[in-house]
Amino acid sequence: MKTFRGSLLAISIMVVLAAVIMWQRPTLFAPTVSEGAQIFSFEKHELMRVAVERPDDDTVVLVERDGQWVIEGSGHQAGRSMVNRVKHQIHDLTARAVVVDTPDKPELFGLGNHATLVTLTLRDGREIVFRVGDPNPTSVSYYLQPAGSDVIFTVQKAAVDYYSLTLDEFRERRFSTFDSKDVVAFTAKVDLPDAQYELTMDRIGPRQWNMTSPINMSADNDHARRLLGRVSALKAVRFETRDPELFESQGLDRPRVDMEIRFSSRPPIRIRVGADAPRDSRFDALAYVLKDDDDTLYVARSGMLETFAKDPATLRNRRVVKVEADDVVAIDAVLADSPEASVHGDAGVRYAAEQWVWKDGVPVSGSTPKRVARRFAELEVEEFVENPSDEWTRYGLAEPYARVVLRNREDGQRVIRIGGAGPSAKDSEGHSRDRFYASVEGEDGVYIVHSGLVEVVRDLVRESNRKDARDAEKAARRERIGTVPADDKP
Repeated sequence: MKTFRGSLLAISIMVVLAAVIMWQRPTLFAPTVSEGAQIFSFEKHELMRVAVERPDDDTVVLVERDGQWVIEGSGHQAGRSMVNRVKHQIHDLTARAVVVDTPDKPELFGLGNHATLVTLTLRDGREIVFRVGDPNPTSVSYYLQPAGSDVIFTVQKAAVDYYSLTLDEFRERRFSTFDSKDVVAFTAKVDLPDAQYELTMDRIGPRQWNMTSPINMSADNDHARRLLGRVSALKAVRFETRDPELFESQGLDRPRVDMEIRFSSRPPIRIRVGADAPRDSRFDALAYVLKDDDDTLYVARSGMLETFAKDPATLRNRRVVKVEADDVVAIDAVLADSPEASVHGDAGVRYAAEQWVWKDGVPVSGSTPKRVARRFAELEVEEFVENPSDEWTRYGLAEPYARVVLRNREDGQRVIRIGGAGPSAKDSEGHSRDRFYASVEGEDGVYIVHSGLVEVVRDLVRESNRKDARDAEKAARRERIGTVPADDKP
């Protein structure tokens, strides 16, 4: 019992001594930050300013103004990818390891006078300040020290290595970005070896464009969007100082493409593409590009010129019916008698209560009405008949083989006529396939279309004829039953 009491007393004395030592020397037992511990924490949207002070006195400041990030002192737009990189990498930065507490010689880690000082300012006025030092011996991590801390951490290389990049790397490289849906018109003077013309296009509807020069015609929406998309995607490979005295040598006094784009919600922009620029090791074909009155001359890839080198006629709108398939609520079709086909007659269907029905309200089985609506509404002509003759009997359109009426939800209608056989074409395997002449009532154009249009009309009329035959048979059966004498009925 005495031995037990002695052991208990010894343990108590050791606990008291340990407590005293810890109270006297708190740093001796201070817990260290383990791998994966979080260094900084803030919401990405809170960031509004980034200041990078480098040892060579080259300071870069990115600041958000009116929702746009700019490089302070230059007015140049800051790169969205760079701003997003800062937000993504720092907002929840974690340590890979703790190198040392209370370092006596921070310069050993590149954290002395040659460190990069980064200050992040949040919307509530808080500042997150840290120094970035050298890479570690394996070059997979960098040394970092938060301001006011005696601890040096290693963090992943991608979190901080970009702070040493040149000023140009902090600039936005996409210099002509815009929303193609906001464009109301654009013009372009094109002076290429195999293409010299002036292009003028106006938006006349949500998905409709009209070209007035060099050809007066309806223009294809998809082609117009692709053209605008190539301009909006222009990206600077490098930046140079704008110098009007060099415009002649840079081909900007007589640009190969001089484009102006007008918008519904912002001022217009002007883009000029000059001569070829010296090539970069990463890209083959480059060109000098000017935007408006920027003080910068951009060097960008010249692939956009391929779009303008094409014949403007390729912009012609091949979707001539100008109706959306999902808006079609009624179809009426007439198929003339023909020695080449056994099917003829008329058919009519309506879309009601989320389904297609015949004129008498009986639901249509199968997908034929939907196929007819889509095939005709989204009709893309294969060829345009240039300067068609006024004598439409030449194309079989005076008395068409097929006449299809599409009605939409607003009670508008488009009438498509399918005439005689047109010149055949070869498919991808070299086989000949039939085509037909077609037109849209009320318009002068004559087109050559795929034979698939005729096939879906035949399917609709064939199904309608079969229904009429079944209805006639049922009616005849009821009539026969009604004429049987009462005494003879079972």
